[in-house]
Amino acid sequence: MSGQSLSRRGFIKLAGATAVGAFLAACRPPVQPTSPAEPAGPTQAAQQPEPTKAAPAAVKKTVKHYAQALTPRERTADDRWDPPKYMNTLKEEYEAAHPGVTIELVPQLAQGYEEWLVTQMAGGTSPEIVWYQRGYIARDYAKGWFVNLDPYLAEPNPYVEGYSSWKETFQAPCIESGKGPDGHIYMITGDIVGTGFFYNKSLFDQLGLKVPETWKDFDVVQRTIREAGKIPVSFSMDLAGGVQLYGSWSTRIIQDVLYDKKMGMIKGTNQPVPRTWKPGENLGPPVMVKAILEKRYGATDPEWKEMLRILKDWSQHWPEGFWAFPPGDVYKLWANGDAAMAWQGSWMNKPIRNDPLIAFEWGIFPKIPTITEESSPFGGVDFPAMAGVGGVFQYAIAAESEKRGVLNETIDWMRFITAPKNLVALLNDHGGFAPGVVDTTGADPSLSVYTDMMVKYGCERMEPFDSMLTREWVDLLWNQLQQFLAGQIELEAMANKMQEEMVKAAEALAAEHPEWVK
Repeated sequence: MSGQSLSRRGFIKLAGATAVGAFLAACRPPVQPTSPAEPAGPTQAAQQPEPTKAAPAAVKKTVKHYAQALTPRERTADDRWDPPKYMNTLKEEYEAAHPGVTIELVPQLAQGYEEWLVTQMAGGTSPEIVWYQRGYIARDYAKGWFVNLDPYLAEPNPYVEGYSSWKETFQAPCIESGKGPDGHIYMITGDIVGTGFFYNKSLFDQLGLKVPETWKDFDVVQRTIREAGKIPVSFSMDLAGGVQLYGSWSTRIIQDVLYDKKMGMIKGTNQPVPRTWKPGENLGPPVMVKAILEKRYGATDPEWKEMLRILKDWSQHWPEGFWAFPPGDVYKLWANGDAAMAWQGSWMNKPIRNDPLIAFEWGIFPKIPTITEESSPFGGVDFPAMAGVGGVFQYAIAAESEKRGVLNETIDWMRFITAPKNLVALLNDHGGFAPGVVDTTGADPSLSVYTDMMVKYGCERMEPFDSMLTREWVDLLWNQLQQFLAGQIELEAMANKMQEEMVKAAEALAAEHPEWVK
């Protein structure tokens, strides 16, 4: 099954016409007029007017921005490639043109971001701009945390020429990905992210191996690598970040394949459900909540349990103790030549191409090997691309910005950094994400392998587990999945437990959003 019928040329438009950014001239806040001096009273000897008081200085406004992995920093002794810095350049240019505004880039958090964000949002202390995961919009849009961006997107972007609205400057799947269930856009998505199976081509050649086409061939390749004394696939399922990453990726795409013949039934239309560029676009949280409560989808489904079986079987090819293996070491194990393959994201594109420690020739699988009916009774279709719209540039504007009197400045800064000329330069400096705007002149062509997969295969159709239901439910899922893969929980026990909790979470969301289950 393929994605939308659009060529890669039409998607990334690397040879498109250049959009000229029309930078606004600097403008200072108006100075308050001075009041005329009152005439001196009759008892005043000199009968001279009092000196005119100077107008109060204009208040300088500050826009705080948590830019996630685009946060600039200096290179350290441990860095083997240059970290991103271009956001500083844009900050300096903007502040020079807008002397009444300061852009404060909030330092990046090493871990615990979601917990920090929830606390900041609930307490009204968050930055004006926050990085936000696309799928969480459905979970949080009704909490009043974020600004509805529709009226601003309908206006022109003063830093871009040739478009009647700011919204039109973006690829449609990108900007639509920030839409909540109520139809309003709460987040600006400015990039496209992808993942792929990186492999040690030198080792493959040495062992006489070819890139596998099917899951069965993939298993043979991994067994051959293990027999040669190497780890087949570098993988992490630890609870400090590994299972939230690799657990999410693997369950998302495997589920899409195994449920292929039931997608229409789950959606309630009994019609084929196509893949699109937006993960979970067709079967979002409202659809999934209703399907769970109407028993059209659940963790005790044979397809759901087959997903667990496939993951358990695959785990024999991961590093020993993968359930405690730090996700930060996944890349190192592969880069050092100890593992033949590693599932990496496009954000590693620049590091891998510049890492002096990699002493072998490497490549990226053009697609993930297909689970055929030979490997599973529910197989038969190609995997979707483990990719989608929105990666590092997923920014929402906190509703607090209006209360603080800086909403207009915050919107303007967002318009400035999403001007194609600025956005392309910003993402090129990072090196790991394709721009999500219409005009991508100058974009890094080395990212085409990821966009090719997304254009050809589309993204998964169901909402990812980490945003399908409640946060409590997904936290339990990752905990249970890790224990299951580590051999501490049996398959049936895990399926039954997750089914019970899945129904509870769906009931809670239905009570919160009764319109979802009408």
